[in-house]
Amino acid sequence: MFEQTVSGFWLKGILASAQAQGISQEEVMTKAGVAALPESANERVPLDATVNIRNAAIELTQDPLFGFHMGRQFRPNWFNLIHHLWANSPNVQAAIETTLTYQALISDGGDLSLKHVIVDKQKKAIIEYQPRAAKLAFSYHQIDAVLAILVSLVRWSVDDGFNPSKVSVPHSPPKATEELNAFFQCPIEFNAEKTLLEFDASWLECPLIGADPELLKMHQQLADQKLAELGRVNLSAQVISKLNILGQFQNFSKEQVAQQLKTTGRTLQRKLHQEGTSFKSLSDALRKSLAEQYIAQQKSTSELVDLLDFSEISSLHKACKRWFGNSLQALRDQHTNMQR
Repeated sequence: MFEQTVSGFWLKGILASAQAQGISQEEVMTKAGVAALPESANERVPLDATVNIRNAAIELTQDPLFGFHMGRQFRPNWFNLIHHLWANSPNVQAAIETTLTYQALISDGGDLSLKHVIVDKQKKAIIEYQPRAAKLAFSYHQIDAVLAILVSLVRWSVDDGFNPSKVSVPHSPPKATEELNAFFQCPIEFNAEKTLLEFDASWLECPLIGADPELLKMHQQLADQKLAELGRVNLSAQVISKLNILGQFQNFSKEQVAQQLKTTGRTLQRKLHQEGTSFKSLSDALRKSLAEQYIAQQKSTSELVDLLDFSEISSLHKACKRWFGNSLQALRDQHTNMQR
């Protein structure tokens, strides 16, 4: 089992939050019993050492909402490479899914997942956060920080008016909840079974202005390299990366991808099944994501057929109907209206 570590950028965020309340970096480090910070924020810090530093900051500030305040003052550059992946994704859903793929670059201290549900006949999206501590237990501050950062990310990238429809946390209410209510602008369920952030699914379709597909591809390749260096690469991420770089879907078989990954088609399929997916599902999901991106960029029909590797125009139209429940022209109209 690998040692659980955290990006130095996350540690910088903890110290910045303490400093905003008048507590110096040196005071926190001394209290935590940590001799020195990593020379570069790109370096990794053991998860338990980070927990000690956060606990020291909480004790020194005497702030019952320390984690929330840390998340509220979040700045995208805290996440370095993840920031670039998010900013260059075509829409909010793609940004979230990309972040889920590469979340280990931020921390080994938890897992995020995205799912779609129907609540009161309305389509909702739910992000679930599952903390994954090492030896030292997490406090509720970790959960509050993650939720506040997620909301801040969406507000920063598409609209300050983004508000969840519900937040669920497994801890009891802190002494003061007025700031939480003012920030989230939605009901907060305390003592819940899971940590959930629920919001209207329509937000997932919001495009990210300024997204650059070439920059996204470049940063994905770098992120794959970083994950490999950490030993955190799952097979799904490797398959998606290969297909994305090659840009072939019709004529690039499972066996050819397996050969690129130095394995066999049968082993590839078996391992993907263990990860809860398949080669066909990954290929189709990537193609759909690229279709959203290219449609938002107003690519012509012939360009879409070429870029998405379809054999004929009718196949593109059928795929759009299957993926989005709408015609290609209707999708174009939606993106045009969003940009007005």
